[in-house]
Amino acid sequence: MTNLPLLTEDRLIYRISSKIRQSLELEEILDTAATELRLLLNSDRVMIYQFAEDETGKVVAESVIEEKLPSLKGLHFPADDIPSHVRKMYLQNRHRSVVNLASGLIGISSAPETFSTILDKMEPEIEYRSIDPCHAQYMLAMGVNTSIVLPIAIEGERESGQKAEHLWGLVVCHSCDSQPMAIQNLPIFQAVVDQLVIAITQSNLLHQTRQQVTHEYLVNRIVSILHSSPTLHIETALAEIVNSLQGIGGRLYFASSDTASINICNISNLSNIPSQDLVKTDQLFTWGVQPPEDFVEIDTYWQQLFGNSPKLVALDSIRHPEIAPFFAAGEIQGLISIPLLYREIFLGYLTVFRSELNTEVLWAGKFDPDQKQQYPRRSFEAWQEMKRGTCRQWSKEDRKLFQEIAQQMAMAIAQYHLYQQVQNLNNNLEAQVKERTARLAELYSQAREQAKRQQALALVVSKIRESLDLKHIFQTTVTEVQRLLEVDRVAIFRFDPKSGFDRGEFISEAVQPGFMSVLSYQVEDHCFGSQFASSYVQGRIQAVNDIDHQELSDCHIKILSQFQIKANLIIPLRYYPNPEAELPTLWGLVCIHQCQAPRSWQPEEIEFVEQISVQLGVALQQAELLTCTQAQATELTQTIENLKQTQGQLLQTEKMSSLGQLVAGVAHEINNPVNFIYGNITHTANYTKDLLDLLNVYQYHYPEPVVAVEEKITEIDLPFLSDDLPKVLDSMKIGADRIRQLVLSLRNFSRLDQAERKPVDIHEGIDSTLLILQHRFKARAEGANIKLVRHYGDLPLIDCYAGQLNQVFMNVLSNAIDALDSHNINANSHPVINICTYLTQHQDHRKSVMIEISDNGSGIPPEAQSRIFDPFFTTKPVGKGTGLGLSISYQIVVEKHRGKFSCESQLGQGTKFSIEIPIF
Repeated sequence: MTNLPLLTEDRLIYRISSKIRQSLELEEILDTAATELRLLLNSDRVMIYQFAEDETGKVVAESVIEEKLPSLKGLHFPADDIPSHVRKMYLQNRHRSVVNLASGLIGISSAPETFSTILDKMEPEIEYRSIDPCHAQYMLAMGVNTSIVLPIAIEGERESGQKAEHLWGLVVCHSCDSQPMAIQNLPIFQAVVDQLVIAITQSNLLHQTRQQVTHEYLVNRIVSILHSSPTLHIETALAEIVNSLQGIGGRLYFASSDTASINICNISNLSNIPSQDLVKTDQLFTWGVQPPEDFVEIDTYWQQLFGNSPKLVALDSIRHPEIAPFFAAGEIQGLISIPLLYREIFLGYLTVFRSELNTEVLWAGKFDPDQKQQYPRRSFEAWQEMKRGTCRQWSKEDRKLFQEIAQQMAMAIAQYHLYQQVQNLNNNLEAQVKERTARLAELYSQAREQAKRQQALALVVSKIRESLDLKHIFQTTVTEVQRLLEVDRVAIFRFDPKSGFDRGEFISEAVQPGFMSVLSYQVEDHCFGSQFASSYVQGRIQAVNDIDHQELSDCHIKILSQFQIKANLIIPLRYYPNPEAELPTLWGLVCIHQCQAPRSWQPEEIEFVEQISVQLGVALQQAELLTCTQAQATELTQTIENLKQTQGQLLQTEKMSSLGQLVAGVAHEINNPVNFIYGNITHTANYTKDLLDLLNVYQYHYPEPVVAVEEKITEIDLPFLSDDLPKVLDSMKIGADRIRQLVLSLRNFSRLDQAERKPVDIHEGIDSTLLILQHRFKARAEGANIKLVRHYGDLPLIDCYAGQLNQVFMNVLSNAIDALDSHNINANSHPVINICTYLTQHQDHRKSVMIEISDNGSGIPPEAQSRIFDPFFTTKPVGKGTGLGLSISYQIVVEKHRGKFSCESQLGQGTKFSIEIPIF
């Protein structure tokens, strides 16, 4: 494994991370990462090893030179190969191991807690110890002499819902030769693994979002089947439930004998479900593969399986001692079942079966689990193991989906029970008509009235389901209920989420003319929360026929009287915020008011309004689910966008930080010898003048030199030397002074010692940037020099981040020069850059500094002007720009300095950037 060139490491990281991020599919991400790492490190094999829940592992991605090492991709490794204490060390301490069999040593290094720039090149601290003999034999059996292992830790969600990191897997690099691993490559290896962690996290988020969308689609589909018509389509819904959970059969058991009269739809109408797979009994509906006929849910063994409390039971293998005999000879190997409850009333059981899943597992060499891997295996050739007697595990998502489906099924059955009761009542009325002719008119009227209310209920329910807009749903509901019950006022009251049950307001109403409107009326009732809230959570209904002749508190009568109420009917508006909630949430109240006179509320009217409240509760639950889904989608989109921006900012910041360090270092190194030269030139000039004066004195007193001296004077051309030497020293002084100015400009541009805000001279920062870019103002072979025009105003010192502001000047001026280089200036004009600074004052007496930088280049197209500050957007050719300069400059000006950054441009005339920095 070779060392990587220092100046290419940041570009390698950027290139590899870009390739990894090209896909959100996990398999492509892992394959790309393995290939790029092997090429990067010039090793014989790079493999990515993922841990399973049982702590075994599998090689899920690999890049290998098959002429040197065999492929291990797809092979499983037992948990004992990587003991638990080693896994704990990888996770908690972020240990990275480097092994060299030739030296007999293994090095352990901890990954840095925070990201550091690659150019720092600080060699990682490594603790060496002797290699365990078993470990050495293990590597020799694999044909590997050197290796390096880095952990992959991913943040996940525990069963309790809390976020926690877990050891997702390992990245392993193998080499056949005995050359030691380049320890200097460990930081860049770690940096690539960090990028891989981000890519895996993004892929997991995408997978969760897709899974949530599928989950919601299945629930909504089953809900639509259950509520599509007054007839309960049990078999159709049961088939959908089984298919959605990848089962082979299912059954719905009714605990009440009243279900024997349920009208079942004709299965022949279903095109995708064979009619012979459906069986119907008096109290049992089944679809697909079933256990033997003597299997009944009411037997003792079934009750023991669920225990004393209603709960979901999921078995991945039918090995429970109570029920195993019923499935011994069948193809059923797993089941999931849940009791159906509605308002704490037991309705029955819903059960889904799964078949046996025979899986083939390829292990890396045959091992003896009884020996706990005390001795290393001699071979890693693939060994096939067949696993039988289990089904596909019931995942957390399967259980959540099943619970929501069961809740909807229980609600549909309960509603249909009510509907059947009405139907049975109609049938009984028809029988009583023959026996009691005296009551014919009365019974007939009751039947018609009941049918009318059922039709009205179906009408209101259908209108409720036409929309997910709660405001529209509430207004439609109160209007229809007020019309159907012929009452004076119907209103929806919502409790204030911040104040509990002591305060609330009416958010929707339908009221007869002549009576006051209560819409948006604030109500405070401190007695309700302490005395009645808990009973309304349990489903209490209050029916007051006459407020003056019923035992009500004085404060209650006072509240009712101010709304002109003579009689009222109050139904709680509740919903379950999630399937795991034991009690519903009391969201508000459905209020029916009679204002003209007292009224005797009939049981059917109370039941009607109660059903309306149930449907409104379903609407609330669906609206909250929609809001939650939209919020998650928005959050995911924002997270992806933030990751993109963070990545871009990180790259640009690292580049500018490296540039600043380089500039500061060069300036410092040049400054010392230049100061030495500059300080000695004055003395050299004085010494030279003294020597020349001495020479003149000699010539004066000894005008006739000897022949040898005369020849030497002629050879060196003494008159010219005496005249030119002071000029040479003056030129050297001018050059040294020029270098000092350049060093001062470089230090001023980098400003590494001025990371915090401090008062600075804006003009000094602009001049330093221009001095650095001075070489780009010179003429190219194809054009003239760029002319620079400066109009500096009288500016005070500005409190700002000087180094970051210099970065803005560098980006804007570089773009202006690029625009002039790519634009053909005609013969009558020359490329010009204008820099103008001045002080401006706003209407609120605030002052700001304006910096305007303009050029006479080709300009920016109108369709691109609105996007020039977007990350990764550029109008330059491929390879000429990253699209990050103006985006980061915008953040520096607007977010860091709370200023304004704008652009004005016209095609063919040029571009002007305006930077406004407020003075505080």
